[in-house]
Amino acid sequence: MTRVTIVDIGESLQAAIAKAFKDTIEARRLIKSSGEVYIKPNGIDFQPYAFTDPRVLEFLINHLKEEGAEEIYLMENSTQANMTRIVYEFTGYKDVCNRTGANPLYLDEMDTKEVTLDNFEDPIEFPTVVVEKLIEESEDHTYISVPKLKTHSMTTVTLGVKNQMGFPRHKDRGYHHNYNLHRRLADFYRLVQPDYTLIDGTHVVFNGHYPLQTFVSESIEELGILVAGRDTLATDVVASRILGYDLEEVKHLKLVYEDGLGEGKLDEIEVIGNLERFNKKYPCDILDQMPEDVRIIRGREKLCAEGCDLNVRMLLQLLYYDYDGKGGFSIVMGKGFDKKELESIDEQVLIAGDCAIKETQQFLENKLGRENVFVSPTCNRLAATTTALCKLMGVSPLDMVPSKRKALKALLLAKLRGSRALIPDIL
Repeated sequence: MTRVTIVDIGESLQAAIAKAFKDTIEARRLIKSSGEVYIKPNGIDFQPYAFTDPRVLEFLINHLKEEGAEEIYLMENSTQANMTRIVYEFTGYKDVCNRTGANPLYLDEMDTKEVTLDNFEDPIEFPTVVVEKLIEESEDHTYISVPKLKTHSMTTVTLGVKNQMGFPRHKDRGYHHNYNLHRRLADFYRLVQPDYTLIDGTHVVFNGHYPLQTFVSESIEELGILVAGRDTLATDVVASRILGYDLEEVKHLKLVYEDGLGEGKLDEIEVIGNLERFNKKYPCDILDQMPEDVRIIRGREKLCAEGCDLNVRMLLQLLYYDYDGKGGFSIVMGKGFDKKELESIDEQVLIAGDCAIKETQQFLENKLGRENVFVSPTCNRLAATTTALCKLMGVSPLDMVPSKRKALKALLLAKLRGSRALIPDIL
């Protein structure tokens, strides 16, 4: 029976991490012939509480070194519209690497190789280091996933399985970021699987995965736990139960279970620690807070929550409430529009997603003028959406970073090192 542990952090995070391994498998037994360990946090962005706590990473790295790891790599390819080097600067990950001697791997700056997913025809690009070390030579290299305990408006939860979403290049993430997202996540997991998953539950994040600072008290709760195990699916199932969800409610986890890639039945998992004390259901939907002066016109035939719908609305919320963005424009998304609704648009407009672009762009450009129509292609081209909304709302992307000087320095260095991250226009 696969084993998953729930550890209370209490007074010592260091002791809690040691206990997590003691309850499941000693860390030294995870270290393989190369002596190399690759750690993948959830480092999507530097927004407070959106990322894996750097203290968890630091104590984990030190524990692995004590247990015999020779080289440790902290790797990430942050979310679209961001650069990993910038995220490391403002999350404290760069400092963790400096203090511990771990090697930062900015995956957006690295060479890539094509891989093919089981259920999708078009190849995508993964970092070469991931393909060679964690797929082709996985028997020699250790991979540890360290996600944050978070809900997610598009996938219900974002934990160990979804953490692999950080591997595709930005250009490949926008495609199939729609109703196919759940299948795609399961296919990523089939391709590359962690040897161990340690979930950071210092805080639980809910109302989506990206807490707005204006409403942060409504979207986080201090839990002070770690959830850990060798079987990532089983670990995710236990963590999902802590969040209030079972396997049937989390589509990508159900698919992974149906694919035979782990244990998904809670009664077949040996849970160490008291799971029954967690009796809340943390909401995964984003807060019902939208600017009243932004009109959203939705297609009646198709509108994917996993694609243009929630990605655009989340960013709209962020810019409006956290960065004082202005409204006074329209957004068109989905497929199958009432022509009268389109004819009623008399202001600047963002067309989000390929479906809406194909159906409405020419009409709206003819009506409003090309200079008043902004487009964001694929199902989720977050950099283009950010560029458009920043211009429409009067927000500079540089207003969104804690230090413009540090951000620009990191951006320049990332560009010099070959970063292919998709970022918004900053001028």
